[in-house]
Amino acid sequence: MAAHGPDVEVLCRACVAHFPDIQGVGVAVMTGTAQQVRYASDPVSERVEQLQLLLGEGPCRDAFDMGGPVLADDLQAAVWRERWPAFAGAALQAGARALFALPLRAGTLGVGVLDLYRDSPGALAGQELADALDFADAVTDLLLAEALPNGDVSGDYGDGAGSYLAQRAVVHQATGMVSVQLEAGVEEAFARLRAYAFAAEHELDAVAGEVVARRLRFDQLDGGPGRGAGDRDGAR
Repeated sequence: MAAHGPDVEVLCRACVAHFPDIQGVGVAVMTGTAQQVRYASDPVSERVEQLQLLLGEGPCRDAFDMGGPVLADDLQAAVWRERWPAFAGAALQAGARALFALPLRAGTLGVGVLDLYRDSPGALAGQELADALDFADAVTDLLLAEALPNGDVSGDYGDGAGSYLAQRAVVHQATGMVSVQLEAGVEEAFARLRAYAFAAEHELDAVAGEVVARRLRFDQLDGGPGRGAGDRDGAR
């Protein structure tokens, strides 16, 4: 942080530049039941983060739950395909061959996960792993600083927590609305919201915004992404 300043985006760009074999990095801010992409350095990293959010599986989720690094040195290996049957193939298709998830923790408090990807197989070990863990510690400190009452929450998506908090609130609000529409529990409603976004190839935040704006109702879907009762009425 002394070298790169108190900014998550700048620090993550420095992290990518530090490792010659790492193509991108993503940061997910997480709780026990919620997950939000805080930063992605490139389209592949963004897709990898979104896939883990939408599918509910992957190294990010495992690293957060276990509180330790998950180092997948080749996503084509059977061990990772069996562990993440939906995510592994989708991540490979997105352009990630190796993925390393480092938990962001302050003592026993889990803040999120730092994900680094490679487009070729290979391990992250030794001094490189030690350096990556140092970057993860620094990112943790910055995320905690953003959460303070006097922290900078006025920036854009990559520059502060304000936009992130707003997006998380929209997802939570949409989940509650879907829960009421389907007369289902919150966990099932969130799963349906994620599944719809994945099938429609939309961002979760965008789908949540449609629900909150009352342009999309889950109790009026006809089984196809993007179509509700209003679409059917219009077609007739």
